[in-house]
Amino acid sequence: MMRSFRLELEALSPVHVGTGEAYPAYAYVPDFAKKEVHLLDPGALLLALPEARKRQYLEKVAQGPKAAQEVLRYLYQEGQLPREAILRTLPASPAFLEAVQSATKKAALEYRPLPSSPLGPYLPGSSVKGALRTAWLFHALVERGQVAEFDRRAGVWGFRPWREEDGNVRVYPSRNPGLQENQAFEGAVLGYAQEGRRGLNLYQDPFRAVRLSDSGPTPTFLNRIGVFHPNKDTSGMVILAETFRRGTRFALTLRYHEGLSRDWDGKRGVSMPIPPEALVRALRDYYSLVAEWERRFAEDYGLKKALKVYEALSERLKDPEVFPLRVGFGSGRLALRLALLLPEDHPEGEEPKTRKTAGARLPRDGYPLGWMVGRLEPL
Repeated sequence: MMRSFRLELEALSPVHVGTGEAYPAYAYVPDFAKKEVHLLDPGALLLALPEARKRQYLEKVAQGPKAAQEVLRYLYQEGQLPREAILRTLPASPAFLEAVQSATKKAALEYRPLPSSPLGPYLPGSSVKGALRTAWLFHALVERGQVAEFDRRAGVWGFRPWREEDGNVRVYPSRNPGLQENQAFEGAVLGYAQEGRRGLNLYQDPFRAVRLSDSGPTPTFLNRIGVFHPNKDTSGMVILAETFRRGTRFALTLRYHEGLSRDWDGKRGVSMPIPPEALVRALRDYYSLVAEWERRFAEDYGLKKALKVYEALSERLKDPEVFPLRVGFGSGRLALRLALLLPEDHPEGEEPKTRKTAGARLPRDGYPLGWMVGRLEPL
């Protein structure tokens, strides 16, 4: 039996999901008066430019990002930028435009795009599913009253009952866990590790039963992301990125295949059920704790816009059917690596010393990244 739900999400802070790509400085030009940026096709630009202008453009590109921006602005202001070279135009935040305008010769001036289809940028279902998975890992450990411990000699994870002296700690990894150990952890907690030996049976992964679509095309804008450090001036650390705005709404489809979670016999099915109703509780439990930890940091260092996000989140969660989640770049290891459940003296369990914020020249004045609220509605 397949159960289908409409997953409605709303961004309470700017959201960026990385693609691993970067738009170079020679492939966009800002219009500061209109507060927008034209994205260019460099190949089409070269074909359309007269020979003299083409040489000028290539010479400036060879001198570096700032020089490339200067020649593009000159061509644009003089009306010599061919219209056929413009792929699309995006609005830009004042912080983004200021970063471009005041950049030094050392600045890379590249920006990171969001995933995009021919119809436009979208929120990938895979990113949202990753947030669901993290919350369910937390839920599985806490509900069972278990503690996970990594056996370095055997190279496998084991479990024992939680004891009072464990406090909030539920996970005892090795000192420097690698990818294999982390993957083995997920397999052990979610029940798809091969019993008695190393390796995973991915057919038993319970999230095979949870299918999530991408969102539809969604408006975006270009933004500046900074790094806040309480004891250092990090205003020069700038990341330019395409983001979804605060208040952006998304609609995805979540399908839950109940049949896959029944009667695992080694040939079909998955290791455990993930009922959508229980998944909502897991999201509320886990990401509420993450938000509370971050709120304390924001209170300690006077991050006023961050506090507004956590206040809005708290208000929305008064509705028992609403859940929080954290998606995309800047979520931090609190949200992604179950750092809440690690020993305080573990490198991955220490309080992060920095926070990424968006939308401001000074990182202290920006918003945290990636916070959303959601609701599931049966279809």
